Amino acid sequence: MRIKSLLFNSVMLVLPFASLAHADQSDAVKTYARGDYAGVVSLLEPAWRAGKANIQQRILLARAWLHLKQTDEALAVLRSVLKTDRENPEANALTGRILHDKKQNKEALEYLKRAYRLKGDPATAGVLGRCYFALGEPAKAKVYLEKAMTEDIRDPINSLLLGRICLSRGLGAWAEKYLLLAREAGLDSRELHLALAQAYMLQRKYVGPILIRRFTKPAKPGDIISNHVVLAVVKGSANQYKVCTRYCALYEGYRLIKADPQSGDGLFILASAWLAAGDNVMCAKYLGPLLQRQPKVVEVRKLQARLLLAKKDFDALDQVLQGKVHSPQEAGELYYRAAMMLRADGKRAGAVLMLNKAEAHTPTCGRVLRSLATLHMSAGRRSEAKRYYARLVELFPDAPDIDELRNTLRVLQVKKGARQ
Repeated sequence: MRIKSLLFNSVMLVLPFASLAHADQSDAVKTYARGDYAGVVSLLEPAWRAGKANIQQRILLARAWLHLKQTDEALAVLRSVLKTDRENPEANALTGRILHDKKQNKEALEYLKRAYRLKGDPATAGVLGRCYFALGEPAKAKVYLEKAMTEDIRDPINSLLLGRICLSRGLGAWAEKYLLLAREAGLDSRELHLALAQAYMLQRKYVGPILIRRFTKPAKPGDIISNHVVLAVVKGSANQYKVCTRYCALYEGYRLIKADPQSGDGLFILASAWLAAGDNVMCAKYLGPLLQRQPKVVEVRKLQARLLLAKKDFDALDQVLQGKVHSPQEAGELYYRAAMMLRADGKRAGAVLMLNKAEAHTPTCGRVLRSLATLHMSAGRRSEAKRYYARLVELFPDAPDIDELRNTLRVLQVKKGARQ
């Protein structure tokens, strides 16, 4: 009888503590649901410190610490959970996210992979993808980011990273698709505007679809009105304007400059887009400050050369091309285009001069040799023409018009006296 009495007393002593623990957990859940995270900590931390909190209480406490931005405290609680239950998916996932936020991505992978194996939710897949991206493994990052996207497209960071991966592979259209999803999900950042602009430039979408719009107030090129960029006033109209839509590099360039007025990338994008739009004045407006700040950057100097070509400033173009910034093929192409512009303006001597410079850079370019041959032929310079036709026959024996080239060369090889 004494033994039964002792057992009964022991049970009666334990029951109040069990009921109290259950009440504390219930109160903590309600407090957490109200958003009173400090209150959750005050309810659960003493039990955890005393080693009496169960796993669910510890996870709830860790989440409260996270909301209070106390990541070290949350991490300590979660490690105590994993010491008790190494295969707890929630504790592994939360630990991995904290370590990722701390940029400890290699350590984070261990927990995140275990969490995803135990419970493959899209949120964990997304963080896994971000870890792999941060570690420079875009192929693995893409696998997990796509898994996250198939179930939940609301996280814009996943879309942004997928867009950046596509950009690195030169897939402009796919990058645009993911980056627009990020924008639709509410992301509005300098990084997004830059990536979108780069995606459009890869696809040569410098200027979006062009429309005619009527505005009640005066506007000037570069103004953004109702998500349209003003390009120019329609000639003969005081209130009609040529505009382009937002789906282009020009629009994103202005968004980038608005987010970061000192952005060199923004200046470069705007200068490139305005050049593509055919507005040399607007191009120079943004290229000028960029040249002052980054005079030795290769891409900036190349853009300068394209602007000088568009402006037909051939002397300045020649100086830029002598600066060893362009490859021989690039320089040869620009000299050739300059020559064709001079030829179209009737300046054949200038065209020959530019073609000679192109030939010096690309001595086996068929277009250059043909142009030189025909220009010398039309000017009556038979010996020069003969020299270029001979090179064409030698270099391009499989040309579709090889018979015509050979016949022309035979005619030129006949002495003038013999023809008479």
